[in-house]
Amino acid sequence: MKITLTWLAEFLDLGALFEVDEAVRVGPGHSGVRQLVDAMNELGMVVEGVEHAPASLDGVVVAEVVSLEPIEGADRIRATLVNDGEGEPKSVVCGAWNFKVGDKVPWARPGVTLPTGMTLSERKMRGVVSLGMLCSPVEVGVSSEAGGLLVLDPLTPAGVDFGAYFGISDDIVFDLAIEANRPDANCVLGVARDLAAWLRVDFWTPEPPITLEVMDDPKPNTDSRASDRLLVASLGGIETATFALRLSRRLHLGGMRSISPVVDASNYVMLEIGQPTHPYDATQLGGGTIAARFASVGEGIVTLDGSTRALETSDIVIVDGNDQVVGLAGVMGGLATEVSEATTSVLLEAAHFPADRIARTAKRLNARSEASARFERGTDPAILELAIVRIAELANLRIEGPIRRRIDATGPASPIEVRPTRVGAILGHESVDELLCVLEPGGPLERIGFRIEQAGALYRVTPPSFRPDVGSEIEAIEEIARHFGYQRITSTPLTVATTGGLTERQQLIRRLKGLLAGMGVFEAWSVTLVSPEERERAGGAGEPIELADPLVAQESELRQTVLAGLLRSLRVNVTRRSSPVALFEVGPVMQRWPVDGSAPSSDSSEQVSLPDERLRLGVLIEGDDNGLAVIAPVLTAVERLFGLDGVLGVAAIGEDLIGWPELHPGRRSQLRLGEEVVGVVGELHPRQIPEELVHLVEGRFGYLEIDFEPLVSSMQPIRRVEVPSVYTASTLDLSFSIGRDAPLGPLVALIEEAAGDLGADLAVFDRYVPTDDPEHIYVGLRLRLESDQGVITEGTLQSLIDTIDARAAVLGAQLRRG
Repeated sequence: MKITLTWLAEFLDLGALFEVDEAVRVGPGHSGVRQLVDAMNELGMVVEGVEHAPASLDGVVVAEVVSLEPIEGADRIRATLVNDGEGEPKSVVCGAWNFKVGDKVPWARPGVTLPTGMTLSERKMRGVVSLGMLCSPVEVGVSSEAGGLLVLDPLTPAGVDFGAYFGISDDIVFDLAIEANRPDANCVLGVARDLAAWLRVDFWTPEPPITLEVMDDPKPNTDSRASDRLLVASLGGIETATFALRLSRRLHLGGMRSISPVVDASNYVMLEIGQPTHPYDATQLGGGTIAARFASVGEGIVTLDGSTRALETSDIVIVDGNDQVVGLAGVMGGLATEVSEATTSVLLEAAHFPADRIARTAKRLNARSEASARFERGTDPAILELAIVRIAELANLRIEGPIRRRIDATGPASPIEVRPTRVGAILGHESVDELLCVLEPGGPLERIGFRIEQAGALYRVTPPSFRPDVGSEIEAIEEIARHFGYQRITSTPLTVATTGGLTERQQLIRRLKGLLAGMGVFEAWSVTLVSPEERERAGGAGEPIELADPLVAQESELRQTVLAGLLRSLRVNVTRRSSPVALFEVGPVMQRWPVDGSAPSSDSSEQVSLPDERLRLGVLIEGDDNGLAVIAPVLTAVERLFGLDGVLGVAAIGEDLIGWPELHPGRRSQLRLGEEVVGVVGELHPRQIPEELVHLVEGRFGYLEIDFEPLVSSMQPIRRVEVPSVYTASTLDLSFSIGRDAPLGPLVALIEEAAGDLGADLAVFDRYVPTDDPEHIYVGLRLRLESDQGVITEGTLQSLIDTIDARAAVLGAQLRRG
């Protein structure tokens, strides 16, 4: 949203901070402008750009046309004499045809540089001297469309300075990014209100210059679910309606084009106070009135952009007194009731519509507008009267008769209970009392319209009608944080129990990619959107999965095989003579049912209607005269990576498999895990090579496409091999005397525990029963020791022997040291 500094200054006492006139002359670098930018950023109304918009109208004056003469040999330009109030009439050659003698128009003298950047000079055209230029709305910076000269009010005095007389001055444009949760900030008034509270300066709300007469006039076909508040006003004086040029310039700087005084005033009020309205040509309305209801089956409308729209029963429409659809509520008016130059009376609609309904209709019909963008975020139902009066005031119109209130089903907002403990817990600031200052009488929240009452330890916060986004405690706390200042809140570093890392699945994908890259295959990335031709060339696709609104025809479908994307990469590589081609991609494919080589069953209608996304590996390699020979090693490597040697079955393909590429009929096989088809392998069919590339291709292409998830679920455990130490191992032969009936297990466990990480192997190498001691046996155990830190020293070995000796004695075993 774009707003100007002078527009803000009409609602905000910026004079208490800096001189606005000085700021618009200096530009974005002015300290006051920077202060406003900082404040808007702090309040969450992010400033994406600040632009200086000088009027550049010095030397442009009002002139009266005194004569118009044709130029011999020129049928598109005329010789014009204009009176600027000084001396003799001035000669100007002009190509516009929408003015006549006696009209007042802007005249730019020679030497003037216009807002468009054009510098004028004296010159001759077809032998006629032309001094400067008669200006269109574009040349004086009040519109983006010309349509001929800017013809001024006939009462405008000739010779006056154009910019000064019409109040067109330098300005500064702020380009704001307003988030969806800030409907109040979608207008100049809302931005000014927030800034006034933050900067602690005065704020003014537009006041109606007249007392309004409003009467209830309900219509039976007005549905309160379609609109809970709808006002209708009749406007007269259309023939003499005007719209000030300085306001047209603001519309232009705000990115809107000038159309007519009535429509311009309606758009201006929408940008100013945030309430969209719509004017209808009253003579084109059956019954001379309007109401709101939901569309009926089969209804349609031709909207202002000339599009014919088919309506659904969830769409809200505006109907006339004959119950005929004349507008898409909150989105766009109908072409048949458009206000035009022939319009003599206007019926003005000001309404409040449900945000979700407007958003759904605008999105479905691809008809988002400035009005729908505001209605779908939420508007203020309390300012409808102000919007009507403001439009009449700005366009110099009169309100004929009372404003008719078709329906008014709105109610007051409910108070929200805010707990101080919850405020502290959510925001984490070191002082809760500092945060609660925002809720104090006269504090920031009261200054922007919230009503606050303290009830014991709680606060009852009632949001104003222009804040439909605040309806819960957490949203009220967000407002507290915003007006306290995000930068002032004590920051608390986020701590996590574990550090981030790749999941096992992600690690496996990386290992797969590393394996293929190590085999000399280059990783490709192709878009998942393909054309119908690419889908047909890859083959094997089921029902096309088309995009509802593709950006380009070449990317109008979701791919169903990886090959459909890799063929595009193949074209690029072959065209650039990058041979031999060796590409792989691990990417998603979309299909309407799990692929098993057969159509879905009759009870899987829901499964068929919803696309299923799967991750697949596709490998495309160019060989000399045998594509199978170059792709077979890749398949073997993938099998070994997943531990599926001898598990992955290979079988011939009879008929084409739905969901898998159509490869060469005599050189293709299907890959199976049990009864499930998990992939295909073979050679590309010659027809899959584009005709214009055939002469550049010398070999044959082997291709492998395989589902990733079945490989993972069937993956065999990886056998881990311990890396031996680079240092010399040590061996201890230990001989023990133990009881003849004593178990050997405790002694073995004792030795392994004592050896710890040094122990590499322990085995029995001898068992002997002495003849002189039948109650004992001698057992020999060989302990192998290794260390990756260095050679094991004699001291370490002796210490270990002593430890084992001492512990063995507890078990009744004696280490024989002889």
